[in-house]
Amino acid sequence: MERKRLYAIVIAIIVVGAAASVAAAFLLGAPPPPVPVHVYTVIGDSEWFDLPAGGTTEVSATVLDNGAPMFGISVGISVTPSTEGTLSASSAATNPLGIARVEYTAFNRTVNTSLVFVFTATIEGSQRSGSVEVRQLGIGFQPTTARARGLVLKESDRLAIANATVQVNLRNMTGLPPGTPSFFSNNSDEQGLYEVTGVPPREAFIQVVKAGFKSERQNVTLVAGKNTRTDFLLEQLAGKVLTVWHTYSGKEEDEFLKMADRYRATRPDLNVVVEFQAFAGAPEKFIVAATAGNAPDVMRFQNDRLGEVASLGFLEPLDSRLDPPTIQRYQAQALAAMRIEGSIYALPATQDLLAVVYNRALFRAAGEPEPLDGWTTDDLIRIAGNLTAPGQWGFVTPQTNGYYWFPWLVGFGGEIFTVPDTQPIDGDSDVGLNTPEAARSVLFMHSLEKVHGLMFANPGEDPMLTEFLSGRAAMITTGPWNIPAVERAEIDYGIAPYPIVSDTGERARPVLGVKGFGIWKLSSVKDDAFDFIRFITSPEEQKKFSLGVGGAPGTNDIPTAQAALSDAEIQANPVIARYLLQAQYSSEFPSRPAMASVWGPVTDALAFIYQDVDPTSPTAETDARAILTQEEQEIYG
Repeated sequence: MERKRLYAIVIAIIVVGAAASVAAAFLLGAPPPPVPVHVYTVIGDSEWFDLPAGGTTEVSATVLDNGAPMFGISVGISVTPSTEGTLSASSAATNPLGIARVEYTAFNRTVNTSLVFVFTATIEGSQRSGSVEVRQLGIGFQPTTARARGLVLKESDRLAIANATVQVNLRNMTGLPPGTPSFFSNNSDEQGLYEVTGVPPREAFIQVVKAGFKSERQNVTLVAGKNTRTDFLLEQLAGKVLTVWHTYSGKEEDEFLKMADRYRATRPDLNVVVEFQAFAGAPEKFIVAATAGNAPDVMRFQNDRLGEVASLGFLEPLDSRLDPPTIQRYQAQALAAMRIEGSIYALPATQDLLAVVYNRALFRAAGEPEPLDGWTTDDLIRIAGNLTAPGQWGFVTPQTNGYYWFPWLVGFGGEIFTVPDTQPIDGDSDVGLNTPEAARSVLFMHSLEKVHGLMFANPGEDPMLTEFLSGRAAMITTGPWNIPAVERAEIDYGIAPYPIVSDTGERARPVLGVKGFGIWKLSSVKDDAFDFIRFITSPEEQKKFSLGVGGAPGTNDIPTAQAALSDAEIQANPVIARYLLQAQYSSEFPSRPAMASVWGPVTDALAFIYQDVDPTSPTAETDARAILTQEEQEIYG
């Protein structure tokens, strides 16, 4: 079986060495030698994304130093949840190719679950981790394999072109678990052949992308037991080429391609090559490409990763190109999310955040009124308690996921960082984990399960959604991206903002995530790249995109342009309207470079507190703060 790279989680750290030699040179009056800079990466890889129950997959990790494999580095590999199968070894030393491998065997399951393989390597005395996700399919979701094979041909001589990227959009997603991606992307082998695997019946369109070439999109049907061979003619492009990496999938990708086509119609002098990258690993892949000097001209980023990439010097500041009309077209908070240490590095395209989604039918059956905009956490506990019954949960939210904890942190008076994004953290108290507010907010969140019994044990995102779609959860916390699944399940639903925390009088505020498009610092077509991102983030294009993906099976993307948000057709979408209400009660999603280092320690802290701290214990707050303090030190390194 051809291996398929699915996710690449790259932990980029800058290690500055030779401090002693620099000091000695200074004392001797000689100019200091150049300080070596190393970008270390830990890349995770898995053979399957959809792992059948009872199936086996190989997982591996590669440690790179400035893109080159490092040998003799011990990489520990673990999997969560650990009860879903067995690893052949808990850790393995890298082989002569710099790769650590282990084999994982899944247990039989009746429901689908998400497995996360975590790779840990010690580099320069400091532990760094990467991960890759594998979805284990339950018995009801076991796939039948179908393959399509194609030969990439060059129009001039009809010879195979090796190492082209093949993009496949798989259709007919009905019946697949939530979160199953609609794209697979593979590199062709030395003979220019590619292979994709899907779950039939699947219709697909396939397009081949290679720098300087283009191909038409072809439709294919994947049929079990049948190999479909498709030949592609690649036409060599003449003139300037603008390469764009996006992370859209499904209907979003369809609308983005239409948007790119509309731009092409305005620029016949420019060849716009659009390539898909998996959302989970796109920033890391961009860092690797930029380090090697071959990054795309334009890239889509979420703001919590934007600062990390900008701090490495890989993105072009846009301030000199932003005239007042361009600045004024965007929501102030959306544009602020693209600002890193005083400079704008991307133009905002869409925004999203969490809110409380509830089942109206279950509320009616219990005689409970729907949540009001000014409700409190006391109201939440009371209402959810009345909605909790055998086989039914009143309120479900993930217990060990930082993204779902941040709203409670803010509601209890805490914050992720205690200094502005323009000020670097100094290692003392600039991260807001080691605070009474942080400890109290974690204990409150865990008490919803452990004290009040409103949800099942330690729910994750997918199990939470599954319970809601099956009608067994009255309230959950989720974003507009899951509303199409709710509508397909024919749930009569409502959307409410997070409640006011009764103990503080402050509203719980989810972080506002903003996705936008930035430009590679070394792009040779920066003017064209800015012209492109200004076009696709214009109010007119944002409106077309939002209406194009809105409603089932869309994703209800919320625009960032003022004129699009005030448009009557956009405001007529009740989902966008309710999430815009929540956006009024949102908090800033930090864009600073240090945000990339927060996720791991926060996840560990929440997991350790969940496991080891009883929320009713007299020492609960002290115990929780001790764990938070320890994990905060990991952020400072």
